[in-house]
Amino acid sequence: MSKYIGLFFLLGLILSITAACSSSESESAITLDDIFTEFQAAGLEIEAPTESISEEHGFTNVGFKDVRHISVPALGEGEGGYLFLFENNTDLEKLKDFYEEPGKSTLMPNSHAYAQDNILLQMSDQMSQTEFERYVEVIKGL
Repeated sequence: MSKYIGLFFLLGLILSITAACSSSESESAITLDDIFTEFQAAGLEIEAPTESISEEHGFTNVGFKDVRHISVPALGEGEGGYLFLFENNTDLEKLKDFYEEPGKSTLMPNSHAYAQDNILLQMSDQMSQTEFERYVEVIKGL
């Protein structure tokens, strides 16, 4: 009988740990709105994000679960970049490579790109590297 009590105790412990891990993962899931709020709290210039833009900008079948346009008025009208949220790292890396590759050629302008976890930040080359790093620091602090 004591063998079964020990087994039930062990099973209960495993279930408790599993439940705690899964609930903390769902609680810590970050959204793009959370990131924009953090950008604003850090005093970064940013206008309200544009909602779902995937179809109008040709971002279909890229593998992200959410995307927002980042508008930075100081860079000029319509200038800024994009903030993506991915479900897997493979798709994230493909898009990051897409943004970084043109900068290696003299035919296309450079683009800033930073990836962390399931987040990809891409900003126009109109933004200085120093200013881009301010946005990156916010993401690193999440």
